[in-house]
Amino acid sequence: MTISEEPVQISEETPSTETVTAEAEEFAGWDYGTEESETAETIVLTDEAFAAAAETETPAAEDLPPVTYAEAEQTFHAGEFPLAAGLFSRYVSDNPENAWGHYMLGLSAWKAGDLDASEAAFQEALALKPAHLKSLVNYGRVLIEMDRDEEARQQLELALAANPGSLEARRVMARVQHNLGLLDEAVASYRQVLSGREDDVYALNNLGLILIQQENFEAALSPLAKASLLRDDIGFIQNNLGIALERTGHYAAAGEAFALAMIAGHDKAQASLARVEVMPVPEGYHPIDLAAVAAGFGTRPQEVDMEVASAVEATIPADETTEKDGSRNR
Repeated sequence: MTISEEPVQISEETPSTETVTAEAEEFAGWDYGTEESETAETIVLTDEAFAAAAETETPAAEDLPPVTYAEAEQTFHAGEFPLAAGLFSRYVSDNPENAWGHYMLGLSAWKAGDLDASEAAFQEALALKPAHLKSLVNYGRVLIEMDRDEEARQQLELALAANPGSLEARRVMARVQHNLGLLDEAVASYRQVLSGREDDVYALNNLGLILIQQENFEAALSPLAKASLLRDDIGFIQNNLGIALERTGHYAAAGEAFALAMIAGHDKAQASLARVEVMPVPEGYHPIDLAAVAAGFGTRPQEVDMEVASAVEATIPADETTEKDGSRNR
């Protein structure tokens, strides 16, 4: 069966569409979504960090109005990223030893679409604080957007060396590994993230995507089903679930997923919906219980494979499950 609709991976915070390598022709051309929830996690300073930033402030140059850290940060939170970048640029000019100021300039410039300025700012922050986790992780994200995945991996390796328990660094590392075609390593990284953050819909989606790419469609069902139950309003998650359901013979459920994807604004699911709507339902077929499949998700490979296979087997008529020699009937 040929898939005309492609699975979608979610990038961390990227505002633009990324290109995809041509290694998996069947899925070439998927677009990347935007991970809204990640934004707040990467920019909020602790009280201690805010105080540290304020302590290093020095008077502004006489020829420009004074800019405080709080003023620039408030502009960032208001979503006025180009203006925030300008304010933080003035702030670090007057406070060159303030690593948090350079870090926030890096974030502001990134959100404003100026990747070169963002890179320079993160480099300044890291020159002052080489082990600063957020600078390492977000610099890695900027390098990913610049299609410099090997350099991004170096930053994330530094982040994980200094902070081996950081799920944020591990998740971005998984994305780099995926981009580099290291699918097994990416799967292991996403499972590690999910072992500590089991409701991370973005990690669940991207894990499911990789399993689809590996044509392990049954294993992809569990993380995608769980992601779709957590966020039924994200079109690309419903779309990816639809692909996994279609490729495991659950055409009616796939149609429902594609329909939800369209409702959520993922218009490219329309062709897939039309395709599965004409697929025949096998005699004796029982609808798949997606809640049970989602509940069976495990973070270790054997848990995913055994539990999902068991849930899927229960929905397929016995005479269509195996050939006489015991092999799977595809």
